[in-house]
Amino acid sequence: MLIEKLGDFEDFGSLRVYKPIRIIMLDAMGYEDLSGSTTGANAIGYSSMLEVARRTAIAVPVKDEPLFKFKGVIAGVPRASPLIVISASARERGDNYENEVEAARDLYERSGRKIILTWQRDPAWGEAIKGTRLDGLLEEDTGLVRYGKGEGMLLGVLLAAYYGLDYIGFVDSDNYTPATVHEYVWAYYAGFVLSRSSNCIVRLKWSYKGKLESSELPYLRRRGRVSKYTNEALNYAISLARKVETDIINTANSGEHAITLNLALNMEWAGGYSVEPYQLVYLLEKCWMQREFPSCVGEGRNVDVIQVETLSPHIHEEREEEHLLDMLKQSLATIMYSALCNDMVRERIKSILREYLGDKTLDLEKPRVYPPPGRELAIEIVERYISKSRDFVIFG
Repeated sequence: MLIEKLGDFEDFGSLRVYKPIRIIMLDAMGYEDLSGSTTGANAIGYSSMLEVARRTAIAVPVKDEPLFKFKGVIAGVPRASPLIVISASARERGDNYENEVEAARDLYERSGRKIILTWQRDPAWGEAIKGTRLDGLLEEDTGLVRYGKGEGMLLGVLLAAYYGLDYIGFVDSDNYTPATVHEYVWAYYAGFVLSRSSNCIVRLKWSYKGKLESSELPYLRRRGRVSKYTNEALNYAISLARKVETDIINTANSGEHAITLNLALNMEWAGGYSVEPYQLVYLLEKCWMQREFPSCVGEGRNVDVIQVETLSPHIHEEREEEHLLDMLKQSLATIMYSALCNDMVRERIKSILREYLGDKTLDLEKPRVYPPPGRELAIEIVERYISKSRDFVIFG
């Protein structure tokens, strides 16, 4: 892969947020990286990518996506990376999770790749988590893990820790183009190779985001309908806190992102659609405003946020307005209830909601937040889960 070199960044205590870098070419075969040259590009070779790929779990949260789309997404993940599927799909009136397992089985039998599948609502997760510091993940009435994207992603982190991996990347399951999934994952590998820190998050900025309509071609937007507002609000909050205007945040709602596992295990996680913006809010609070971070990360160590702009657009199915509103509410709430928020930020968030909703008013609920799991507890929970589960499946 030929990708721009890491350049300008803004520092927030021990947090470094890099301005977006672009993928120049997906395949850089024949390119010689001229050491010390001014080309502004890095050619990342196959051997470097493979080394990272083998240590990277790629997690796919899925909930009732059409099976053909799910098959395309998991086939688009490079074979060298273990694949973790976290399904919240329905099992009444047709078992969608069973269909996902069979699709994964078929891929395994043809490719021999490692695939791990878990059902988010498996009662065995509840039994394994109950009584630990993560039991906020469980519904009080059912004892099952809550529905929610953030909750599913956290289960993926626990599984990656159990299998001894060093990185985890997330890929949304609503993608129509398997080749795009492949590009996303290669961008994760490249980001980890480029990072100057062992604590890193790679967050993707799509070149375009397209929705499928009745016309033959999708309409391509430069900015997502929710992300543009979350980026605006978060940049505004940072600008006021630092008294210098910035537009550094371009990936507040980046569903496609990857993170070093040590960092993932030692930071808080938010539930639902709050999960992606909360990562940035949490790091800004901890590394910048509070000037502290868990001791396992190391004294004086920096955390890198690397933003990468892809070549390919993200083509997805158009979501209903209620879905987008839920995303917007949960995303803005991460800022509203943070140390970054003051009266001016609160008014800007209300202004955004008025712009989105017209004359309607809306109160934002505080995000549900889960404490850092830590490696030891993660392994303990997964050991208990596997011993009790009838729905856990592993191929390879």
